[in-house]
Amino acid sequence: MSDTFFEREENVKQYIEMTADYDGRWFFEQFKKFIPRSHKALELGMGPGKDLDNIRQEYDVVGSDFSFVFAELYKRSHPEVKIKVIDAVKIKTKEYFDCIYTNKVLHHLTFDDIKASIKRQAEVLNDKGIVLHTFWKGTGQENYGGMLFHYYETETVKELFSELFNIIHIDTYQEFKEDDSIIIVAQKR
Repeated sequence: MSDTFFEREENVKQYIEMTADYDGRWFFEQFKKFIPRSHKALELGMGPGKDLDNIRQEYDVVGSDFSFVFAELYKRSHPEVKIKVIDAVKIKTKEYFDCIYTNKVLHHLTFDDIKASIKRQAEVLNDKGIVLHTFWKGTGQENYGGMLFHYYETETVKELFSELFNIIHIDTYQEFKEDDSIIIVAQKR
């Protein structure tokens, strides 16, 4: 993804309009199924904050995005929520978490950046910490107006995480069409 795509307010507003119908209920149900209520969570790439809105109802969660624009827009309307500007690759934070999650975020990174992000996630997770991530399923990559999308097969996602994590759950699901998405839940070794 272009580093500047979501730094332009017009792109952020366009994205918010494009995702207006997304309610996040399915993602929240998966989250509750795998993540204990006692877990402190970090969302990487919160965007407009729809998943964060759901998850913060029952969990201690910190929202973050690489985009200062997304973070500031959310903070203005939710000053009570802890929000940070964090790069999903470097994850510069002194805090530790029991869970790190993304919903269709890591696929914007290059393959090498995803590997670096996974390594850094393991470093900022507490012992036995859990990750929960979703990806678009498929092969190849596309660029939509500066937004990079890498598509992954289930085996590749497993391989990405299996060096540092034990896979708890991995499956395909339907967001728009049958088996167009992958969910992975894994625990730090």
